[in-house]
Amino acid sequence: MPAPPELRDPAPPRLGGARTIALAPLEAEGVETIARALPDPESLPVGTLVVILPVVAEPPSLANRLLAAFGRARGVSRALRCTAMVARGYVRVGAAVDPDSRADLVWGYAPPPDGDAGDATEPS
Repeated sequence: MPAPPELRDPAPPRLGGARTIALAPLEAEGVETIARALPDPESLPVGTLVVILPVVAEPPSLANRLLAAFGRARGVSRALRCTAMVARGYVRVGAAVDPDSRADLVWGYAPPPDGDAGDATEPS
């Protein structure tokens, strides 16, 4: 039986024009390192969509390729990524599984200068 609508993940936003962040191994250690890896939201145009990918971008090696082929790529939890976005100052932070790629995406938007989350508009 499917979950009621209010308990389901929200639909991920359209990614066209989004700033996509793939974390390096040392950037994925915790909330502080993830937050430092994100662009300063005040340096972005208001409403800019920033998406953090779930899998760590490991350096190329045969072992990493084999692990990735078997679905064992190192990931970063949704909770860590969302917390880092809030700590960095992003607004309208959300998370959901993309229906096409099955990736567990986390996103947030650059806030307006006064920090009012209600004024951040989604880019078209």
